[in-house]
Amino acid sequence: FSPLVVDDSIEPQPPLVPCAPSFDPPEREYLRNLKRHYTAQGFTEVANYSFISEAEAGLFGLKPEDHVRVLNPIAAGQELMRTSLLPGIHRNIVENAKHAESFRLFEIGREIHLNGGDKPIEIPHLVAAIYSKDDGRSALLELKRVSGAEFQPTEPKPWEHPTRAALVVHNGTVIGRVCELHPNLVETGRAAVLDIDITTVSTTTAKYTPIRRFPSSSFDLTVIGDARAYAATLENDFRQFGGPLTESVEYVREYLQPDGRKSVTFRTTAGASDRTLSGAEVNGIRDSIIAGMQSLGYELRV
Repeated sequence: FSPLVVDDSIEPQPPLVPCAPSFDPPEREYLRNLKRHYTAQGFTEVANYSFISEAEAGLFGLKPEDHVRVLNPIAAGQELMRTSLLPGIHRNIVENAKHAESFRLFEIGREIHLNGGDKPIEIPHLVAAIYSKDDGRSALLELKRVSGAEFQPTEPKPWEHPTRAALVVHNGTVIGRVCELHPNLVETGRAAVLDIDITTVSTTTAKYTPIRRFPSSSFDLTVIGDARAYAATLENDFRQFGGPLTESVEYVREYLQPDGRKSVTFRTTAGASDRTLSGAEVNGIRDSIIAGMQSLGYELRV
């Protein structure tokens, strides 16, 4: 055994390759922020296998022949690669409903679609669900708040509640669907589900908005209309009649009246970026909304 000899005549040199921290692509950071957002709203993330059974596909009107079929499935009931995250989320809802009165779940995963003999196409989706044993109305409103998108009425699919289905619209683009699952799919309670195609949502960074220098003014108005009148339609009418000084119109609550009609309350906020609105200007906006809604045949309580 000979001792190690160190040659002090060799001068140490740093590596010639520059070292720089790596950065994640914007898409990955967007997905992380999306998960943080739903987790902060009380949702629990779940991760399901990308495989479903023919029976599960049938529950949501999905044809087996439209799926990529697994030649050697790892277990019975996993012979198809999913074209929707809904079967997995539905399985989660059914199992958790046996042990909990209410809960919130979400999953971010990929749908796998056939591509005419070429490599299958993978499309990232987000599905969020709220389960409870009440009438289910608050769940749909909560999903609207969490998504930050607009809901537009649409024809329900067979697996959706006949009167509780809508399109999800963001910046004028349809990005998904929201619904309450058909009662046949949930043995007890009600489950509302939000399904969004992530590829249709912009990942651009939000621009800075200066802090308001002048105060705004708010007032509540209650409109009475048909029980089937859409709150989103009423909200848009409020914005239109309020004019350019209307900053926001916020849904507050609604009640079903004994005569079969419903009263919906909105909070309207008015303001300007260059001055404080006078009382006359705020009253003018309020009067304009009242007159406009009355011209459409609605009754208002002020």
